[in-house]
Amino acid sequence: MKIIHTADLHLGMRPDREKPWSQERADALWETFRRIVRAAGERRADLFLIAGDLFHRQPLLRELKEVDSLFASLAPMPVVLIAGNHDCLSSRSHYRDFVWSDNVTLLDSPRLESVTFSELGVKIHGFSYYQPELREALCDHLRAPNDGYLHILLAHGGDAAHVPIDIRRLASAGFHYAALGHIHKPQLSEELRLAWCGSPEPLDCTDTGRRGFVEADVTRERTRLTFLPCATASYIPLTVTVNAATTREKLALTLEDAIRAEHAKSTGNAGERRHYYLVTVQGERDIDTDFSVPVALPFPLARWEDRTAAAVDYDRLLAQHSGDLLGQFIAEMKRQPAGPLRDRALACGVRACLGEEVPR
Repeated sequence: MKIIHTADLHLGMRPDREKPWSQERADALWETFRRIVRAAGERRADLFLIAGDLFHRQPLLRELKEVDSLFASLAPMPVVLIAGNHDCLSSRSHYRDFVWSDNVTLLDSPRLESVTFSELGVKIHGFSYYQPELREALCDHLRAPNDGYLHILLAHGGDAAHVPIDIRRLASAGFHYAALGHIHKPQLSEELRLAWCGSPEPLDCTDTGRRGFVEADVTRERTRLTFLPCATASYIPLTVTVNAATTREKLALTLEDAIRAEHAKSTGNAGERRHYYLVTVQGERDIDTDFSVPVALPFPLARWEDRTAAAVDYDRLLAQHSGDLLGQFIAEMKRQPAGPLRDRALACGVRACLGEEVPR
């Protein structure tokens, strides 16, 4: 049996809301969902599963109609989904009274329920969220019946506030495959016969690394898992080390070279993705140089982090001025929590004490 397994699509979300490309990212979530649906048909899957958080919030009625139209295009392939913590079945949810196409099943119970597809020899088990948090370990005591069917679990969770899951206990529960959602980083185990497919698109700066969906080839004897990349975008971390001789212009040139090198490494599908960069500047800088403000780059910058420290030998200054105001100031500042703000204040204070111009 060939299963397409996806989750955490978060349709309706606007990633990077304060960035100029935010709407582009929101549109990409829908386009990637369409691509996964098309892939299910092209790969002749037997079953299409969505393990929660199809939407980022309560779906609009028109959005459900759009989604259902896509599902209907897969008929007679069965589509089974559950509601996750983001699109939970609240009292006003359109999920509650929406009439799906004949090939679509929403497992809408807060406790485990099942749907049987006799022609495929498979039973799908799952439950939906009715509130944003669900701290009960609902999967820990499940057992798949031994009745000749393939048994697939559809669940959304994996942390303390959202259905904690003991994967070893789940692996011994007798399911031929556990299709899981909620954890955005893909985690696949053929040995344990389970997978968190991850979010098919990166949703914020923390979603680095590969993104896609899972194709599971399931029999009674074994489960084979294939991860299929599909993301239209990637967040790329870049760390640059500077020294006291590094100017803002030199840093900009260094970053441009590093980003071009990243582009050169991208080939095939990876080369078609839009890259958004997460830049961290570390090392020592001249006291007059300010790296707290991003340098101008011809590339989309999703995050800028300044971890530099001013290149001043404070220990030498402290020893030389241990009995005066400068020494007292340095000693007090070194007792404060480390960080760019402390370093900047220390550097400016030292310059002021020495009667030098304080950089703005």
